Amino acid sequence: MELTNKQREYLGLELIKPDWERVEIPNNCLKPELSTGKDILFFEGDTLRKVIWMSDKGNFLENSYHLKTQDNRTMIAPITAKGKPKRLNGVNIQRCTPYGMYLRFGGGKETRGGFTLANYTTQKTYYSSGFAGIPFMNEREFQDFLDKWIADTDEVKLAEIHAFANAKRQHCRYREGDFFRFRYDRQYYGYGRILLDVRRFIKNGGKFWDILMGKPVCMAVYHVVTENPDVSMEDLQKLPCCPSEYIMDNLFYYGEYEIIGNAPLAEKESEIEYPIMYGPSISARDRNKICYCEGRDYREIPLEGNTLPPGDFKNNGIGYSPHLNKTLVEACVQAASNAPYWERKSKVSFTRDLRNPAFKKELEYVRRQMGISFLEGRTEI
Repeated sequence: MELTNKQREYLGLELIKPDWERVEIPNNCLKPELSTGKDILFFEGDTLRKVIWMSDKGNFLENSYHLKTQDNRTMIAPITAKGKPKRLNGVNIQRCTPYGMYLRFGGGKETRGGFTLANYTTQKTYYSSGFAGIPFMNEREFQDFLDKWIADTDEVKLAEIHAFANAKRQHCRYREGDFFRFRYDRQYYGYGRILLDVRRFIKNGGKFWDILMGKPVCMAVYHVVTENPDVSMEDLQKLPCCPSEYIMDNLFYYGEYEIIGNAPLAEKESEIEYPIMYGPSISARDRNKICYCEGRDYREIPLEGNTLPPGDFKNNGIGYSPHLNKTLVEACVQAASNAPYWERKSKVSFTRDLRNPAFKKELEYVRRQMGISFLEGRTEI
């Protein structure tokens, strides 16, 4: 499917101008007969301004560019004096940096998927159907969704999305103890707290099982889904949290998750709930040990002479955003428990976590093995 300019306006996407020339090419220019879709290019003179990547299954991605071309639009002009022209095809275009808003849809006429509306320039996401808890849609359902999106967009929301689309990139500071606010969708907010800045902790001499990619930050999301953008830190501290997890720091660094205040963390480490990472060392230089890491608590014992429980509990999967959404947090709020979280998480192989009640026996074994006594003050919900 292709968007209309009216839809683009309400999504903050750059409009296609009447004088832009449309050109379609197969997504496999070297072997067109093997193509599984097409690339739709829009030119303003010899400048490539927009590309719609479209698969035969109905998936599509719409990006904005400002790429100079040459040799009758067959080559991408070099950006620098020392650069060389590159053939204009889908592969080389994807190596170039787009700007501004983009929309990605992962469904089709028969298949079902979600969509993301985000900004390359600011590295922020305006809307994710998955994070909003919206069920996967096919192409027809997505069109209906966009119709409702437009109908629900008043002048205030339209001005908001245009401001988001034209914003400049920012770099923000964050620290342990920060409270933050984020959006699940265009109406509801969520809140959370930063519990540990892993890189800063290691830099300051702390011992940590350093098997997480990127710049990891331990954070927890509170049991609250609200239209109120001004929930106080005092009220937040009275709420339970979903299980904490490590994510890369992008959401904080680029300001998508807004810092709203800071307060000291609990003095007792046992009162702070951290993810647990446990398993054999993955270091090629020192494999003969078993590692245990729970926040700032790192321990190791020899692998030889000790038995590992069955299962992979390294729990070192990490992404750019938390593994939850609005629907899941609402379920936890309603249940006054993290049971919905664990019931879902236990089915995801790369997020095996010893905190999961399903692994209660394994956790008890590991704690005894690592010489950890019962931690007073920690409350499981």
